[in-house]
Amino acid sequence: MISSKKYVDETLKKYQIQAKPSLGQNFLVEEKIVDTMIHQLNLNSQSIVLEIGPGLGALTEKLVALAKHVYAIEIDNRMCTILKETLGQHTNLTIIHHDFLKFDFTTWLKNIDTSHLSIVSNLPYYVTSAILNKLIFNAIPFSSLMVMMQKEVGKKLMNPQLKEKSPLHVILDYQYNLSIVEYVSKNAYLPRPNIDSIVLKITPKTPKIKVHNEMFFYQLIKHLFQERRKTLVNNLQAYFPTKEETILFLNQRNITCEKRIEQLSLDEIIEICNHLC
Repeated sequence: MISSKKYVDETLKKYQIQAKPSLGQNFLVEEKIVDTMIHQLNLNSQSIVLEIGPGLGALTEKLVALAKHVYAIEIDNRMCTILKETLGQHTNLTIIHHDFLKFDFTTWLKNIDTSHLSIVSNLPYYVTSAILNKLIFNAIPFSSLMVMMQKEVGKKLMNPQLKEKSPLHVILDYQYNLSIVEYVSKNAYLPRPNIDSIVLKITPKTPKIKVHNEMFFYQLIKHLFQERRKTLVNNLQAYFPTKEETILFLNQRNITCEKRIEQLSLDEIIEICNHLC
């Protein structure tokens, strides 16, 4: 059983390696947590799974038993070697030695059935935001995304304070449902991190009000948050011929000119976007 302290200890000793703090490596050693994550993915014989950062394979071991195919992307070549030796007999497992943040999805997505795509990851704390941004802003067409992350980061992702809001929060609010699967103690890892974790499930939803152009929507949000300290009337100036027209546009929609982007509701942002695109 890969998700056990005994297995992790023995494997690290066998290969004479240690977890790399620089890669945020903390190996899950609590099988109950693994089983809960797998159960919540609702996999079947048609499921295609993308696993980001499989490590020693605690999740991978269970995934290959249920899914049609598992693609495991791992940046650490040492982990890839171990995975190939311990799980390489599974013909429905493809191990990809690559930095996920530099991975090109274009060709890969053309060769899989995205209608049954699930993504799962025990996210390294230091790249959590970067990985989520890549998945969400590239509109990867998954049916479910299961991610484990730092507890406080997960809580802020679900309920950010105004000063914490970001483009990612807006997109998640627009087209995804987020739910807490479980909280995970730092004692469930080896080596033990200094903080507890949380498992979130992210699933697509049909937006209440649709934007006319999603690509422009993404670009607009990023632009407005880059200048988040500007008032809305100044932040939107690039999209109108004159400041007077910007003021008129906002007044007609009962949007206060002195507001900042993080103070807008999702509906207000969508209304602005649909007018501009």
